[in-house]
Amino acid sequence: MELREDGIYCDCTVGGGGHLLMMLEKTHNTRFIGIDQDPEALDFVRANLGSFKERVILYEGNFAHLDRIINELNIKGLDGILFDLGASFHQLTTPERGFSFNLDGRLLMQMSPETVPLYSKLRAANKEEIFYVLKNYGDVPDARTLAVAIFENRHKLNTTMDLRKLVEKRFSGRFLKKNLHRVFQAFRIWTNEELKNLKEGLIKAVHLLFPRRRMIVISYHSGEDRIVKNIFRDFEKQKILRRLNKKVIRPRIEEIHKNPAARSARMRVVEKCASC
Repeated sequence: MELREDGIYCDCTVGGGGHLLMMLEKTHNTRFIGIDQDPEALDFVRANLGSFKERVILYEGNFAHLDRIINELNIKGLDGILFDLGASFHQLTTPERGFSFNLDGRLLMQMSPETVPLYSKLRAANKEEIFYVLKNYGDVPDARTLAVAIFENRHKLNTTMDLRKLVEKRFSGRFLKKNLHRVFQAFRIWTNEELKNLKEGLIKAVHLLFPRRRMIVISYHSGEDRIVKNIFRDFEKQKILRRLNKKVIRPRIEEIHKNPAARSARMRVVEKCASC
């Protein structure tokens, strides 16, 4: 991200504030907007801003409504936009949030307290919907068999361990952890309507970006990356964006050693065309 001292930048997924704090440390007068739909994330970041708080506006909301948020803040446009998708470290390591297959907690998976929890969504779903989620959001092997088992037991699925035990009956040994990850990720994406929100947020972000300014998107799921790639490519055909990397950027080995969670990260960078 090229940071200008007179610019306004938006971190659309502020999470634990890592990217935001790094950008604040590199600048003196630059202003930032930090958006997150998780109030716990915003409380954490707010408590750690220190002397930077005068240069930051934190906003609880979904980046799918980015245009409305920026309008409410009376800002005309943005000099840079960042999306770092997926669940945050806090969400994954807090049992009460219900995101992790390693920690026992209610089967919630809500990024926002306003979202319908996973256990409720499963109770209202039919077999075909559950199958679609497992197949298309998680690429789960033999998704139909597992979908039937989940459907038949949906009224008994109250905790993360309840769901894990069903998955363990289908997968074992060296395939278990990978498929637990696939199943939990698929249901997280479904619960929070992440792919739908991503499409809406990206399109709005493109229109809010000033000419000759950049947007960075980091994704961790092939479905997310496909959406990002296609939207960027379509805007490039319209001569609205220029892709700075035609091929996705992946983390280096040393980066993965420092942060194993970055293993599946995919980064794409675009610049708004000067004439837009």
